[in-house]
Amino acid sequence: MFDRTNFTKKIAAGAAAVIGLTSLCGCSKLPFNPLTPSAPNFDSTYKVAAEIVYDDLTAKADVTRKGASEWVFSFTEPKQLNGVTMSLGTDGWSAKLGELSFNVGDNDVYTLIPEVIGASIDQLPALTGESLSSEDGVLTADTEFDGKKVTVTANERSGDLISLKCPFHKLSVNFTGQQPYTPFDPEQGGLVTEE
Repeated sequence: MFDRTNFTKKIAAGAAAVIGLTSLCGCSKLPFNPLTPSAPNFDSTYKVAAEIVYDDLTAKADVTRKGASEWVFSFTEPKQLNGVTMSLGTDGWSAKLGELSFNVGDNDVYTLIPEVIGASIDQLPALTGESLSSEDGVLTADTEFDGKKVTVTANERSGDLISLKCPFHKLSVNFTGQQPYTPFDPEQGGLVTEE
């Protein structure tokens, strides 16, 4: 006679054993699991501090992602860049130092850094499968800029950026203090500011 209760218990025990075994065998190194209950939203707006190393140049900037392909880099270091604000958007580049605006060439070293960072991060929302992996709560994403590999790491749950590395351009960036960005709304009594 078929004992349905014992059969159900054996199936449940077998499933638990398989789940336990896969968690012990290092499956966190497998490609990112799309069934994760709360995959991060990389297509958001935020402000984040960036410590940038580009070849021999070390710089710091407050980076604002205002939307897809809309970036503002407000440099604080080195002193040659302190106060320089570079904006990248659908209309191209602009740069300011206080009230002074100046032209920036597309291939200039100072535009290359924000372009690599912005373009690589803007690709994150579309990445799937083998381009993503997860280990110990850190999501690693492989993207590219002009055909050169770029690796971005982020907190798997929140999506907060941790680092970006582009060996071809000798570029390494560490991110800290990411917070949501909300533009001032004049209807709510705020001031409209252009960064």
